[in-house]
Amino acid sequence: MNEVASCVAISEGSGWHSKVNRAAFTLGGLVAAGFIASDFEARAVLLEAALYARPQRERQALSIIQSGLVAGQRQPLTPKDR
Repeated sequence: MNEVASCVAISEGSGWHSKVNRAAFTLGGLVAAGFIASDFEARAVLLEAALYARPQRERQALSIIQSGLVAGQRQPLTPKDR
């Protein structure tokens, strides 16, 4: 979420869309693996970060987040032990 929110400090066209998509995909995978209780919770947190960085892009953020969560849920992720 920090990477998405940090886009507030950078200009348009510098990766906000990709960062939101990557975060949504990752969260979707964690939801599918059971590490996050619900996609509703993940969606809310990510939307807050995305709108912090680009408040005028709510509709686009919702679309990116929905797509990324759905795609991520097809591939459960398990954090690797270090």
